[in-house]
Amino acid sequence: MKYTDKLQDLIDLEYPSQKLYPGVIQDIYNLTKRIEREENINNISFFSLARRFVDETMDYKSEILVVLKQLEKEFKKEN
Repeated sequence: MKYTDKLQDLIDLEYPSQKLYPGVIQDIYNLTKRIEREENINNISFFSLARRFVDETMDYKSEILVVLKQLEKEFKKEN
């Protein structure tokens, strides 16, 4: 899925060290890995992840939010 790759690339570029520590960046990164492994993610709230992202980073214009929304739409189409 192209959105998972895009999210991983953006996190690696913008928040490389934060993916190593507990928080929303790590949660989003781990979510992309779970999707790649085709694990069940039905209980994931994309809205909650986006809200936590803004709360923790104060970056409400990040491309990560745009790609996260695209991933949510793609996920809903498949299910």
